[in-house]
Amino acid sequence: MKKTAVPMMWQYVIYSYLLFWVMIIGLGGAASMIFQAPPAVMNAITVLCSWSPTIMLLLMLKKLRPGMTVGGFYKQAFKERLSIPLLVVTAMIVFGIFFSAVLLLSGVQGTAFSTQIAVPSALGGVILLTALQGPSGEESGWRGYLRLELEERFGFMKGNLVLGLIWTFWHTPLWFIASSFTGSHLLMYIASNVIVMTALTFMMGIFMKRCNNLFIPFWIHFCFNLSLRFFAGGIYFFAAISVLYTAAILVLLKYSSGKWIAPDSSVDGAADVLLDRM
Repeated sequence: MKKTAVPMMWQYVIYSYLLFWVMIIGLGGAASMIFQAPPAVMNAITVLCSWSPTIMLLLMLKKLRPGMTVGGFYKQAFKERLSIPLLVVTAMIVFGIFFSAVLLLSGVQGTAFSTQIAVPSALGGVILLTALQGPSGEESGWRGYLRLELEERFGFMKGNLVLGLIWTFWHTPLWFIASSFTGSHLLMYIASNVIVMTALTFMMGIFMKRCNNLFIPFWIHFCFNLSLRFFAGGIYFFAAISVLYTAAILVLLKYSSGKWIAPDSSVDGAADVLLDRM
């Protein structure tokens, strides 16, 4: 029986998963448990691991985009002029959702808003680490390459849904290594990751239709990760933020269909059905 070759796009996904999981469990695990590496070294390893989608993209670029150079890839990814108002709006949405979730949680729990917020002591270092640890290392692969492939194959809605799930479950080792949640709280945390990261994927996809520049998903990813640095509460925050991100994406889908996103009944229909059920 003739074996069917795995499409190059899916090979990229598989290898990106394997590289990250091997690096985070093998390299990170050895540094932490065997060598008791200091925080600075662990941060450097975390940054390196987060770059696995980009590392794999660069290693496979000749096969993924025949005839394209690394310089050509990034020139194309950043060629469209950035919209500063769009950067302001996306930051306002991300931080607005964060503070709304904290406010909602404070109201439900009857606690002061300030008790849910913690300002990092070395804010400059936190901002730099946040930029290096995920956004700059992941987005070349996920949104610079894979988003276009999935949208071309499946369309906007299904393509970004698949991408959101790929991006979410790529983080699987971190749910067990980097969080302290167990039992039902761990399940709630994982469910929140699935919802919020899929919603962020749609947000990035929607705004990239407005401004097709790779800095857009980098910025949204950075703002989201940075917002979480200010949170000092517990698991129920993630339930609140899941609800708010779901609502925000439904509104964005409804607003952008036919404006930034090409008219597509699947976009309008999905938004209408879900809005009706809320």
